[in-house]
Amino acid sequence: MADNLLASSTLAPPYLQASNDGRGQQDHRGLESSKMRVLSVLSSSNQLYSGIGRNVFELSLRLSDRVDFEFVIDDLCSKNLELLLEFGAQHGFAVHVGRGRAHAHSPDAFNVELPTFLRQRRWDVIECLCWANAATNALILGEAGTAILCYMPHYQPLWSVPMSSVQAAYTEAVHARVLQRADVVVCVSAWERRELQDQAGQRGHCVFLPNGCHFEDFRPGPLVRPPQLLFVGDLAEPRKRIDRVLAVFARLRQRRPQLRLVLVGSRTEEVRDRIPPELHSACELRGYVSEQELRHLYTESQGLLLLSDYEAFGMPILEALVCGTPVFLSYLESTYSLFGSFSGAHFCPVEDLDRTVAVIEQTLDRGPEAITEVLNDRERLRAAFDWDMLAAQKWQALASAWFLKKHWAA
Repeated sequence: MADNLLASSTLAPPYLQASNDGRGQQDHRGLESSKMRVLSVLSSSNQLYSGIGRNVFELSLRLSDRVDFEFVIDDLCSKNLELLLEFGAQHGFAVHVGRGRAHAHSPDAFNVELPTFLRQRRWDVIECLCWANAATNALILGEAGTAILCYMPHYQPLWSVPMSSVQAAYTEAVHARVLQRADVVVCVSAWERRELQDQAGQRGHCVFLPNGCHFEDFRPGPLVRPPQLLFVGDLAEPRKRIDRVLAVFARLRQRRPQLRLVLVGSRTEEVRDRIPPELHSACELRGYVSEQELRHLYTESQGLLLLSDYEAFGMPILEALVCGTPVFLSYLESTYSLFGSFSGAHFCPVEDLDRTVAVIEQTLDRGPEAITEVLNDRERLRAAFDWDMLAAQKWQALASAWFLKKHWAA
């Protein structure tokens, strides 16, 4: 461990003996383990309470029998840092924390100690997360050495993330360099895979690996449900379009005066004043809730409203469908490539509020029949989005990249 790292939730695995690999370089894999060594480099600006964090946590946990994971992160965003430290302490993963410093040309900060830490050269694979982590990813490019580089961009259009024109240019430039350097690029939607494969040219290193769901925890809800709709997300995030959700809900209430809207997610207080007075009694702001509460809300709602301008994946879409809850969402290539073939995913023409309301009303009018239709697709959802299956696919992607670089190329 680098002496100038500020903190670690656990000690790294005790590699008991160094051996020589016959090429004049040391292999620091200990005799007690033949696991693949993976360093996952995170920026604390990543929302680890979202689908990004769920992906990191679930897949790392499921691969811990064959991979020694360590995490390194900066200390600037306490909420995300605490989530990672808690995860590491609970499951025995090393979490190394370095000083964060703002970067004028990037939306994310960078970890001052990261270059020194990477020069230890202890890892078979270095994972870099998120295309918008330009400051962090630029440091990785400079110090990754010969390690396998696994890039998990969670890619989305530049316009969907607030940043200056200078930051946008820098972010795109670093993304292009990481895309070319990476040995494997993990994409959470089929659309993202197509998009990045086109950007990468002839390199066939992009794999489709979506987020998953705990099917044992997110259980089917009843067929008869109270007159309630649900929104899940960051309420103050502009691309989530809470204004559009409220406008659609207001029109639905004209024919369904008993209908209620429950809003779940961070920064609820920032939108309280944006709710029209006539909707105050029909809207319930729950804030950030536990997963148990969220599962219950899915099962007692007649539908989920997610009318965003952009979603890279949309964890609430999957979780709602698994519970048998219809989802009303914007037509986006990313989400359509994931959920377009599943019953219950209703893609709305959100620029036309009257037509969007009509789509929702047709489903609400069907009542239990619409819920049954969604539940009938549950096993097909499991076949596509089960975490254990996805972990096996990630292992295959990492192992294949390692074999190709270490043996095939040689």
